[in-house]
Amino acid sequence: MPNQATIEGIVSFAGRMEGIDLEALREGLEIARVHRRVDQAIESDLAGWGLTARQVEIMESLYHNARALTPAELADEVGLTRSAMTSALDALESSGHTVRRPHPTDRRMVAITLTPSGRAFIEGRLPERYQRIHSIVSHLSKEERDLLLRTYAKVLAFLTDDEEPVK
Repeated sequence: MPNQATIEGIVSFAGRMEGIDLEALREGLEIARVHRRVDQAIESDLAGWGLTARQVEIMESLYHNARALTPAELADEVGLTRSAMTSALDALESSGHTVRRPHPTDRRMVAITLTPSGRAFIEGRLPERYQRIHSIVSHLSKEERDLLLRTYAKVLAFLTDDEEPVK
């Protein structure tokens, strides 16, 4: 995460380029910096659970789905690459939270489920998770939440050419 001196160096360098709005560049760098700090704060908040944010999301997805999910389905749901999903599942399996089993209808695939202890673990922590999310987001007005959601969706659409509707 660039510090202020690095941001100033970037802006100074970009100042020699044509067609660069230096204020927009500086603000973009600051937005990225704050975004990374939010990600770090979320990871830090979950550190006491012994899990990463993505691992919590994987367990949450498995908990709320009525069926086992494939690694590919989980990767799509939580926004991980297939290789990162494999690493996350390895860690969750090592900790006893999940298990890989042969897929019930396709022998080429595996299905991921929570173990009974994994289900109990995440079920016991979901109220805390949802209360924490509510506590954080409730500090924003409805207008601020709507603006933040629309803004993130617009940035994501630009980066991915994916027009996912914002509710």
